[in-house]
Amino acid sequence: MNKSPEHLAPYETWNLTLITQPSRSRLCALEPLGLGTPYVESLTSYLTRLAKAHSVSLRTLAIQELLPLLNRKYLSNPLGNSLGSFWKDAARALNGTGTLACDWAHVLESLTLRSDLRFLTLLPWAAVLTSQRLLKSTRAWCPECFMEWREAGHPIYEPLLWSMRVVSMCLRHQRPLLDQCPHPDCHAKLPVLAPHIQPGYCSICSKWLGVTSDHPNVLQATEQWLWQIWVTEMVGELVMQNMEPTIVPHLGNIPGLVSALRWQTANGSLHRLAQKLQLSRRTLRAWILGEQVPQTETLLRLCYCCGVSLFDLLTLQSGKLDLGKLTFHTLPNIPNPNRNRRNPIPLDLVRIRKSLEAVLTCEELPPPSMRTVSKRLNYSPRKLREHFPELCRAISNRRKDYLHSRRIQRIEQQKTQVRQATIEIHSQGLYPSSHRVGLLLSEPAIMRSPVMLKFWREILEELELVD
Repeated sequence: MNKSPEHLAPYETWNLTLITQPSRSRLCALEPLGLGTPYVESLTSYLTRLAKAHSVSLRTLAIQELLPLLNRKYLSNPLGNSLGSFWKDAARALNGTGTLACDWAHVLESLTLRSDLRFLTLLPWAAVLTSQRLLKSTRAWCPECFMEWREAGHPIYEPLLWSMRVVSMCLRHQRPLLDQCPHPDCHAKLPVLAPHIQPGYCSICSKWLGVTSDHPNVLQATEQWLWQIWVTEMVGELVMQNMEPTIVPHLGNIPGLVSALRWQTANGSLHRLAQKLQLSRRTLRAWILGEQVPQTETLLRLCYCCGVSLFDLLTLQSGKLDLGKLTFHTLPNIPNPNRNRRNPIPLDLVRIRKSLEAVLTCEELPPPSMRTVSKRLNYSPRKLREHFPELCRAISNRRKDYLHSRRIQRIEQQKTQVRQATIEIHSQGLYPSSHRVGLLLSEPAIMRSPVMLKFWREILEELELVD
């Protein structure tokens, strides 16, 4: 007997639409620390923590994941030291305003599927901050911050603020930042990045950096100390706004501010204003004409003297800055980097020529580079090339020829090792794979070289091990 529709039991409705799987990131989507605060993490610190999260060295992470996407494979050449030189000389630029910061942040965002890693650099302020004297060349840290974070179980990291050259103190603990390993058997200045760097540890001796030591006895009432507090607050306010999308930084307020300051405090005298700001007239004139992006330190001097915050100067719309009546604040007695520049040394052309000729005739090995020669003579390479182009070219070519011959010699020695190892393994009745050959070499990484791999295949052909 058929049941009527009202007697039929209802069943659950199934949705057979396939669920769209979210995209998976190649690397761990590690969350940046301190976003939206003055203590936002730096990109170099994020790289260090990312390597630790994957339980690999920073060098391994860079070579296997980052460099191929950055199109900088030359940095991973096992026969050279390009990556080591990069960590030492150029890695600080990853926190800055240039192409390196942009490229590395973009690649990391694509690998982690995050969209906020560019805010770990100074890229949001690229239009108003010049790269000159912007970042420190070595690491700086507050040991008390490290110690507090470890005791509280928080991740150890290095804020972007600490990497800036103008910042030399920790506001939270009212103490100077350290820039040397505190352990007596080390005392090294540390590169911004290193192949096996660990957050909070020395990359030279591998010891913990959160060690409080006797820091210089700085009187907290001195002008220098108050200046450092003010500078750190100004820069901290700037990096705190990295993620604000409505901010469009510009330099439009600087010409008007300098002109107003010139007439209100120096009776229109650019020379007198330059003396008060401890700057040159050429610099001030370039600012008024909009021909130069001021260095961060000199820009802070201007802000201090005018009583204007750095953030307001760089973000307020042109005409919104109150220039009606400025109160001039005298600069404290602080070091002026422009005064430390070496005065030009008169050129003794006869002596220099004799010295350059002596370099060419001497049998010093390795032959010195032009940079080394210029340091010995206490002149810039540019100045020497300007007056003695042929001699300088000959010195450079001699150095290049020597390095080229050494490289050829090194490759031949490596080929000899590869041939001996391959034949030895084959004589034992085993297949001489590149891995087995590498184990018998003094430097197994040699087998990653395209030159050695090609040579190894040629040996296999000689041994008739290749079809």
